[in-house]
Amino acid sequence: MWLRLKWLSVLMFVAVVTSAQQINFEQFYNDVIKKELNQAAFKTAAFDAAPTGNYDIFYHKCNWNINPDTLMISGSVETHFTLTQNASSVFYDAADNLIIDSVWLNGINTGFERSTNAVEVFLNDEIITGEQLNTTVFYHGSPTSTGFGSFVKGTNVGGNVIWTLSEPYGASDWWPCKQTLNDKIDSIDVFVTSPELYKVGGPGLLIDAVTTGDNITWHWKSNYPIVTYLIGIVVSVYNVYEFYAPHHEDSVLFYNLIYPETLVDAISGINAIVPSFELFTDIYGNYPFEEEKYGHMQFGWGGGMEHQTMSSVTHFGYELLVHEMAHQWFGDKITCASWRDIWLNEGFATYSTWLSYDFSEDPNNYYEGWLNGTRNVVVSQPGGSVWVDDTTLVSRIFDGRLSYYKGGWLLHMLRKQLGDEDFFQGIKNYITDADLSYGFVTTTDLVQHLESAADTSLSEFFNDWFYGEGFPTYHVLWTQDDNGFVTIALSQSTSHPSVDFFEMDVPLRIKGENDSLDIHLKHTQNGQLFSVPIPFEANAVILDPAIELLHGESIVTKTELFENTVQLVVYPTLVQDKINVQLFALTEDEYEIMIYSGSADLVMQSKFVADSQTAKFEIDVTTWPSGLYVIVVKNGSTDIVQKVIIL
Repeated sequence: MWLRLKWLSVLMFVAVVTSAQQINFEQFYNDVIKKELNQAAFKTAAFDAAPTGNYDIFYHKCNWNINPDTLMISGSVETHFTLTQNASSVFYDAADNLIIDSVWLNGINTGFERSTNAVEVFLNDEIITGEQLNTTVFYHGSPTSTGFGSFVKGTNVGGNVIWTLSEPYGASDWWPCKQTLNDKIDSIDVFVTSPELYKVGGPGLLIDAVTTGDNITWHWKSNYPIVTYLIGIVVSVYNVYEFYAPHHEDSVLFYNLIYPETLVDAISGINAIVPSFELFTDIYGNYPFEEEKYGHMQFGWGGGMEHQTMSSVTHFGYELLVHEMAHQWFGDKITCASWRDIWLNEGFATYSTWLSYDFSEDPNNYYEGWLNGTRNVVVSQPGGSVWVDDTTLVSRIFDGRLSYYKGGWLLHMLRKQLGDEDFFQGIKNYITDADLSYGFVTTTDLVQHLESAADTSLSEFFNDWFYGEGFPTYHVLWTQDDNGFVTIALSQSTSHPSVDFFEMDVPLRIKGENDSLDIHLKHTQNGQLFSVPIPFEANAVILDPAIELLHGESIVTKTELFENTVQLVVYPTLVQDKINVQLFALTEDEYEIMIYSGSADLVMQSKFVADSQTAKFEIDVTTWPSGLYVIVVKNGSTDIVQKVIIL
């Protein structure tokens, strides 16, 4: 799903250029990452699901009457299921504003009882585990909309529009269903009857459209497993654009319902993503719903939604279309088993969009621009985990900075740390695993496949980057001796106390006048020293030249020989909350640290005895007045001085 987000005013530095082209990240956010975070719907507590764990659905037949001229729905939902526990009743999630007219059990009228946002269907007698039953719920009402919309009436130049968007908790706003992330429906038939003027989009293949008087009944059918929130429909005046896209030795139907006023732009945009469709089939495996279709149905919400086999989109921009298409693999074929793991949907769709640029032959490739810009978004705040710590807020589940961008960055860093061969093999094994395909997945499932492909442990990586919060900021000290050896002292500070150190392979580029050397340093502790023989005179060291790491604004400093002089590093030099003080080339001796204000007042004093060659201190200055400060380190008669400014 692409969502909208009010632009963060602090991100004044995110617009990064590649190939002399500027990427407008503000517009991207407005169009595709978050809808208004401050709207009331986002502050609503998470859906309190009815107790639906005692049955497994294998078939739905939905008959709906919808006229876009009115915000109403009526019809029936037939549900075939197998009991997984002995039970005398089953529950369906159904919003209070839906009026239940009657309920039938195996073709016979049966009793039911309404409770808050649910309907309990009585089975008359206690039925044993394994029994197959079917119910039909007849209902009508004017649906309310929660979350991102649920069931909404809008307009286009041709007439009115009804569209649905059920993720994460909105399906029960407009139909009685089982709204959980633990049950996929094996197959579904959707019949929508509407006035003759309108066309209907839905899941699977269009079987027929039968005219009766002034109405048309559209029949969509899908035989692939589908979770409730991925069932979406639209009803409006549409133009149809369809063609067959290449798919290995065959082809896949692309079927699109487009507002009349956007037909030209839509055709151009849809045609542009066909190479990405081919790319995803190569790196992820066959399109998951190749026997049915892929396509788009235009709707009125400010973003997109990966409804299975037919994404709902507000416009036909490249990033939006590619993102939703990638969801057909990540989110639809395999679906996160909990909203805590939403990054398995959104992080993968985000990174797949970046990959479409990375593998593109377009000379105006925006891959590096996306990496730089999104990194700046992530590090604009010090905390936040990819793992969703609070699923009661829709805004937290679909946090653009964390679930989308930081999630995408986790995949990017894994790719760089593991290498392309192991990374892509692990991802392909994950998406094609027979035990996971068309089912539900967890982060553990992904980790196991990546570890197996790369023959390594990723426990520390995921503890830091997935469950932990924040990111590192690096400080690099370097020098070169007369024998050509470049000595590098590598340190980091972390933006959040949940992670004390990010163990990573840190990429550096050592540059000379006409030469350069790229290296990766396995960073396991602060103040770590590395010595690298360089066959040329170095004049610069560049941290992360190919944009492989998520990190804050880091510092690279050339210094004197480490073995001759104690080195004092203070960062950042413009301080808001804490000062990092780091010393190198220490001897086993006593040292004294003093900090003076600009008016020469002593504000802090501390002594320590060095027990190693390096020492690091973190000083909280949140209560200190703003202004100039001088940091002095004394060792005998030697003074080492650095200045900082507290903002």
